[in-house]
Parts: sequence; structure tokens; C-alpha cells
Amino acid sequence: MKQFSAMKQTTVALLMMMGSWVTTTAQDIAVSQEEMVVEYYAVPSPEEILSYIHNNKITYTPKLMNSPANSDKYQTSKERLVAFGMYLADMAYAGSFEQSGTALRYFEVTERSGKSMNLFPAEIEGLVERMLNNMNRIDSINNIYDELYLMVIANLHDTDRFGEYALISAGGFIEALYLALNSSDSRLKEDGFRMRVWDQKMILDQLKSMFNKYLNETQKTQVMKDFEGVFTAFEEFANSPQATTSNKRNDGAMVLGAAPAKGKAINPIENIHQEINLLRAKWVRE
Repeated sequence: MKQFSAMKQTTVALLMMMGSWVTTTAQDIAVSQEEMVVEYYAVPSPEEILSYIHNNKITYTPKLMNSPANSDKYQTSKERLVAFGMYLADMAYAGSFEQSGTALRYFEVTERSGKSMNLFPAEIEGLVERMLNNMNRIDSINNIYDELYLMVIANLHDTDRFGEYALISAGGFIEALYLALNSSDSRLKEDGFRMRVWDQKMILDQLKSMFNKYLNETQKTQVMKDFEGVFTAFEEFANSPQATTSNKRNDGAMVLGAAPAKGKAINPIENIHQEINLLRAKWVRE
């Protein structure tokens, strides 16, 4: 939540500044509006998407993670950016379970691939040194992850590379959901994930908008085709009885998206699970 909160705070700051822009030129106003649109595309980080894992008592399952050894398999710009996002999610996953050694390995692969794609500003060198000096302090490692993610996003923002941000976000989104749905003891398909599906669908809608706005035609065609099954599965959930009903808890609160109290419907979460797994397998290519 730290990253997304920071993005939202930036958006609020922009809105507050609007009052002081009344004397600016039309060109300046157009620029400021474009900046506000950019801030709107503040997709949560992989760590945020994974944030509800411990609430659902998921067990750390390292075999699910995309092996760092696969990093050399990704050759095109699209493949490398998507993989970078996936490795960010894997680093967040390891860090959330206090696996500092594994988190370091994923930090190393993201550092190497990020440098090769010029994703980092010069400050990355200080971050590498801090990572090596804080191997036994998981809180520090998680803080470094936060800084790494924000450093990348800020650099892409400052250099108008929003298409790259879209692809990194797509990789992190799919990997985070894959880990959440497939980790041992996961009950997300039964309760937790169903209650979060609307959040994930909003992120997915944001990603679709970013694909259409910022990717070149070749990349857009490829990625939209990749996501076709995932888009369909989420739309089917949105139109299902589970998504359009609500139940009342004992305390009187309404639970949106709850399963119908009577009768038994086919769980559309299974379709989402299947499509997430299929797309992730296509991207990993183990």
C-alpha cells in the first residue's frame, strides 16, 4: 500500500495545485491535464496485489516462482519487460514470507535486467549497496523493494515511457495473482479472492486502457491477444450471480459479491484461475 498511497498523494497534490494555475496558458493547462491522466494510471505494485496473502493464511510455495535462470530466455522488449514485472512480484512474494536470501536473488535479476533496459536512474547503485548490507533485516529488504519499485516507476514517468510501465505492471499483476491463487493452503478461490475480484477487475481495466493508449500497434496486438482469456473470465464473473448478489452479515453490513444464499451456482473464479495460469505459463516458457 505504500507505493499506491504515494501515487494517490501525488494525484491529490496535483489537484490542490489546480487552484494556482488559473493564470496559465492553454498549453500549460493541456500539459497539466496530461499529467493528471498519467497519475490516473497508478497501477498497484505486485506487493500490494499480494498484500492479502497472509490474511488468507497462504503457505509459502517457492516452486511457483519464476526461476531467475529463465531470465535469459526473454529476448524481445515486450518479453523482457513482462518478465521484469514478474520478477518484481516474486521478490515481493519472497520478502512477504521473510525469505531474505531468495529476495536477494530476485533483486539481483531485476537489477541486472533493469540496467540492461535502462529502467533505473543513477541512484540504483546506492540501493544495491544497501541491499547487500541488510541481508539479515527483512524489514530493510522490504523497504528496499518499495524504493526499487518507486524508483523504476518514477524514472519511467519522468521519461514518458508509459508503455514500458504498462508491460511491467501486466507482468507483476499476472504473477502476483498466480502466486496468490496457487500457493499451498490457498482459499482465495472460496472466499478472499472472490471478495477482491472487483479490485482486480479495476486494475485489469486500467491495464487495458494503458495498453490501448501507450503501446505500439505490434505490442498492443500481442498483449491484447495474450489477455483475451483473462479479460473474458473477469467479464463473466462481473455478469455472474455471485457478482450481482449481496448478503447481510450478522452485524447488518452488506457483503457485495457474496455467493447467493440459496441455490448453488458454478464458481466463475475457476475460469479466472484457469486463465491466469494459462497466461502465466505462456509468458514463463519453462
